[in-house]
Order: sequence, then C-alpha cells, then structure tokens
Amino acid sequence: MKTRNHTLLSIATALAGLTTFAVSEPEEASPKPETATPASVSETAVSIAISEPGFEANGNWKLAHTGAGVDGLFANDILPNYIKAGLIDTKPDLGSRIAYNNGLHQNLYQVLEATVAANTTYKLSILAIDSTATNPFPGGELRLGYVSASPTANDDFDWNLLKPTKVDNPLPFNDHENDPGNTTDGITTWTTIFTTGATPIGIGQKIRIEIVGGGKAQAVFDNVKLDARAATPTEIVAAAKLVKIPEKQPVVAMFGDSTTDGGMALAVQKELNKLISSEKLRPNMINAGKGGDYAVAALKRLEKDVLKHKPDIVTISFGLNDTGLRKPDEYKDSLKRMIRTFEDAGIQILLMTSTPFNNEQHGWAEKFEELGGLDEYMDKEYCDRMRSLADKNDILLCDLHAIFKNELKKDADMVNKLISGDGVHLTAEGYQLIAKHVAPNIIKRLSKE
Repeated sequence: MKTRNHTLLSIATALAGLTTFAVSEPEEASPKPETATPASVSETAVSIAISEPGFEANGNWKLAHTGAGVDGLFANDILPNYIKAGLIDTKPDLGSRIAYNNGLHQNLYQVLEATVAANTTYKLSILAIDSTATNPFPGGELRLGYVSASPTANDDFDWNLLKPTKVDNPLPFNDHENDPGNTTDGITTWTTIFTTGATPIGIGQKIRIEIVGGGKAQAVFDNVKLDARAATPTEIVAAAKLVKIPEKQPVVAMFGDSTTDGGMALAVQKELNKLISSEKLRPNMINAGKGGDYAVAALKRLEKDVLKHKPDIVTISFGLNDTGLRKPDEYKDSLKRMIRTFEDAGIQILLMTSTPFNNEQHGWAEKFEELGGLDEYMDKEYCDRMRSLADKNDILLCDLHAIFKNELKKDADMVNKLISGDGVHLTAEGYQLIAKHVAPNIIKRLSKE
C-alpha cells in the first residue's frame, strides 16, 4: 500500500498507569535560581527557574492525567515505610522529597514561566535513581514541551513536544541483588538537549517539563534542572534536519451523511486550531458530507467529492441512513470498497461510527421496536460492522456512538443537549463533543511515520 509521509508533529504515544509522588518531612530547601527566560540567553548558559526542583512541598508539580497538583496526597505512612526499605534521598539540601513514578497515565509535569525562544539550546537534566527498594531500575523519560494558547485540562501533557537533538540516559545501577547489605542507591544523571531554530513551533508559549515513568516498578527521580543558552549555527542546522517539513498543507476530507455535512468539518477545524499552533501545519478540512446519503450511494461520489482534493486523510462516517435504507451486509461491503479505494490512493483512513438516534423523538422509532429499538439496532448491525472492519484491517477507529452513549449516561437531559429535536441531527454542543475526540485522532494520523 502506498503511503504519504507528511509528519507534522512529534507526538509521543499516550501512556496509561499509576504514578505516585513520594513525600517525607521536608528539610530547608536551597534558594531557588533567579528567573531567566530563554529570550535573554547569551552564549553563557542561564538557569531557568523550576518550582521545587527537588520535589519539595507546595510546588507546582502536577499529575499528568488530571492536571491536579500533588500537594497533600501522601499524608500517611507510605513514604516512611518506603525509606525503611532502603531508599535514600540523594539531595537533602534541596529538600528531602523525591519523585517516584510507576509511569503510564499519571506521570508528572510542571509548567514554567519561561517561554520557548528562537535559536536556543536547552539542556534538561534529572537524577535517575536505582533505589535499593526497586532494583533494577525500570526506565523512564524526561521531556520538554510547551503549552498551547488554548491548553487542555492537563496543560497539553504529551502534546506539543520538542524533538530532542541528543538524549543521554545511562542506566543507574545498585548491586543490592548480589549484596543484600548494600544500602547505597545507584545514581546517574540523565541529560536531554533540545535546539530551536529561527521560527520554532510554540515560540512564545510557556515551557512544560514532563517526567515519565518506565514501567510497573517505581522509577525514582530527583533534582531537575533546565539551562538555556544561545544555540550555535552548527546546532541549529543539526536540529533543522530532525524536523520534517510537509510538502504542502495537509488535507483532511470528512466523508459522510448529513451529520458530517451539518458542521462537523468546521467544528473539528476549530479544535485543531487549538491543538496545532502553526497555521502551516494545520490541515485544510474538506466537507464531503451529503444529506440523506448512505454507504452504497456514496460510492458514486468518491472521485468528485473526495479523491479530487488529494487528501492525506479521509474520515468515513455512514450508518444513520443505511439503517433505514440498506441491509447491514450491503453497508459493510460498501465500506470495504471505500477502504480499498482510499488505501490504493495512499490516503490514511479514520473510521467513525454514527452518532446515536434519540428513540423518543425520531420518526423511525416505532418501525424498529420489534428489533430491539432503532438506535440499538443501528449499533448492533451497522456500528459493530464498522468496528470489526477497523479491527480486521488495523484502521484507526473513533467510536462516536460509544462516546455519545457514555455522555448520555451522565445526565438524563444530555440527549437534548447533544441531539436536536428531530432525534438524529446534532446540536452545536454535539459537534463540539465530536471535535474533542476526532481532532486528536486526526493528529495521530498526520504524525504517523
């Protein structure tokens, strides 16, 4: 299968799991470094201020999956027991707290006052500790990114990441396994270098540090530092080679029925504008929806409405009209033909199940009562067929039907907030819910190698 490679963003794969933040009685912390922004750097490195670099109390570190602060989460005996098992704080002069991290969905981050600057080299470092309590060290990652103009609840954690020019993460090691009497932690310094060019993406936006754990065992960290200096011409040239510039502004065609035609492309475009700061990297959204359309009929307009735009990505969403007009197997066969056509053209695909019917208001509801309900029938006979195609063909799926059903469970009146009075078309709030989930999936496709 031919593919187009328009890699736009360096987006790390989202992780999921448990991170905790270790706290003991704090010692007096050393003075914080003076605030310095990258815009003022010279050839001499300048230390950028980090709140509680040694993870002392009352800092600005947050849990990545929620954006909630870590203060007060461990007012119990967990840490004393952990220290008794052999953990030694390596930097007591910075306060006796350390961070220990199981990785996955609750990693740590902090947003700084300093902002991304042009022609700047950043040196980010941290102490990685193979404690006697968790030998061997499970790994992890130290990342630098920035917060967009319209940040998400967790300050865009895992988004808008700067691509490092050099990563030096030596493995810390203690020999507690062979020497049970050993109470000395293995300690090493991790260093990651980032260099920006003359017009970097995210320029002027606040810098974000991310500390990612490496697995089920606890990775232990201490003493984070970030320095900045003017980048050398050689560094700028080397960094530029790491950035893949798209040959053209990417194009996304949204192919579907009246739900697509009624405002989906515009809503997704607005959400992408929040997530992608550079206008050059934002995709051009094509509305290829048609009112009353169904999958069999839509095959006739592939060339006119989709292929002629030469899209990099096409979203496919049919099923609402198919439910009343075509048999489920005809629907599935039509989807197969669409998939084959787009793949042969080197176009990446995002499948999207149909949004739900409101059985209480739609005119077809009585007709489908004997089949278990209108929406229930569509979900079983049409949405499930799309899900199986996505799974069998390894195609990215955004399950809009499941997303909406989950929202409808939260509030009895939510159906009227998301679905209009005709029982099928969407309100502005319904389109916003789609955009919230579809836009990140489009970015995943755009960043696919």
